Amino acid sequence: MTPIALLAATSLFVLSACASTQERCAEPAPAAPVGTAAAAAPPHADRNAFFMGNAREIVEKNPIGPDEKTKLVPLFENADHTVNVIQTRGTVPLHYHADHDELVVILEGSGTFSVEGQSRVVKAGDVQVIPRGAVHSYVHEGPGVTVVVSTFSSKFDPKDRIMVDAKKP
Repeated sequence: MTPIALLAATSLFVLSACASTQERCAEPAPAAPVGTAAAAAPPHADRNAFFMGNAREIVEKNPIGPDEKTKLVPLFENADHTVNVIQTRGTVPLHYHADHDELVVILEGSGTFSVEGQSRVVKAGDVQVIPRGAVHSYVHEGPGVTVVVSTFSSKFDPKDRIMVDAKKP
């Protein structure tokens, strides 16, 4: 199985556990703003560990604050994957990851997602597969908040978020 196929299969498994349910989900790590140590260090597990939880319940327990533009809640991490719930009412600027593939599933909200210069208006249910090296960004549009599940393969290293100057050709 290719790394992208493995990433997609793993993320769909995680998301299938995030359907509306009466079951209690696993308690997430305390939420922290993007760029803080807690956001960079989600709960770590060995390679055979797994996560089952409900992303909507996690957002309810860790809502974005009224003055926050973006909030990241770590869900799960092992040697092969990092999974986060991200809430935003702002812009995720142009960047790429040299060493990580990323799968983004929109749970709520809408906006414009751009990958390698191609833009698409996205809404709940849309999926973006972003291979390593692909320049991408997101702009939230409309009322409310955009909520996504973002899965990186392999385990994410925050140093691999490489910002791109939009003014350069």
